Amino acid sequence: MTHAPSKIVFVLGKGGVGRSTVAAALGLSLARRGQRTLVFEWTLAEAIAPWFGLPPAGTAPVLVAERLSVARYELDEALRAYFVDHLGLGLFHRRIVRGALGRFVDAAPGIAEMLFLGSLFWLSSLAEQEAGLAFDHIVVDAPATGHGASVLDMPTTLGELRASGLLGLEVERITQMMRDPAWTSVVAVALPEELAVAETLELVPRVARSLGRPPVLAVVNRSVTRFFAAPAPSGWLGALGAALPPDERAALVGLDTELRARARTERALVAALAGQTSDGVVSLEDVLVATGDTEPRRIVEVCADALAARVEVA
Repeated sequence: MTHAPSKIVFVLGKGGVGRSTVAAALGLSLARRGQRTLVFEWTLAEAIAPWFGLPPAGTAPVLVAERLSVARYELDEALRAYFVDHLGLGLFHRRIVRGALGRFVDAAPGIAEMLFLGSLFWLSSLAEQEAGLAFDHIVVDAPATGHGASVLDMPTTLGELRASGLLGLEVERITQMMRDPAWTSVVAVALPEELAVAETLELVPRVARSLGRPPVLAVVNRSVTRFFAAPAPSGWLGALGAALPPDERAALVGLDTELRARARTERALVAALAGQTSDGVVSLEDVLVATGDTEPRRIVEVCADALAARVEVA
């Protein structure tokens, strides 16, 4: 992002591509620039706080580093916050929402997504006034591609309801939030692997259709192109392999072949994404290959360093 990031940044991508790592790295990069940043996760298990040596975060924001907080979306808490804190309908929530209506909400398609977006609206516009929670940016660690992308379709889906009253007000707020490029944007994350590439090439135009604008940035995670730019193995590989037992030599050659294939896939992906995002493509090097680090916090910090050159703040 060569211009100031939006208030809310959705991080989307196929399961396993490193969305949480990229979300945490982007959040850390913004926090280092003096921005109060929240990473808001809709995940089965909260992972980011433990990377910083803390217990898993709940629905209340937890400070994990200077100016960087983490919180997790949970439907039950979103319902309680909406009916009790926002509307002041505590009795209705206790008697109705937690009963039969609660079971309906759990099963009804789109309700969780609408409340998720409602939570983001509250965090980005009302939380400071109502709860003293002030964030300059909210980085959303969204669900995997199919579910995550469907969240972006909610303004259109909700608009077709032609709702009035409180629901109509919520629809109007969510639609305004999602349509405003200064308020909401998307970063697409991919790995240089065939399935992830295919889903990314489907995700990018879907974002453009849903929001009326493309993702601001595509991130290729675990890049190896710097190390495997040449089309054929280097001389040192043969020299090293000659000094190894046959089984270890075969494993080394197999690893080299796999990483070179990843590099070719990555170059093809970057070429295919050319012009598809507003701020281009950034590759985050495979930290294990580059430095040997395996500790999650260190990986996030290295990725945050790489993203820093692409993040500007107002």
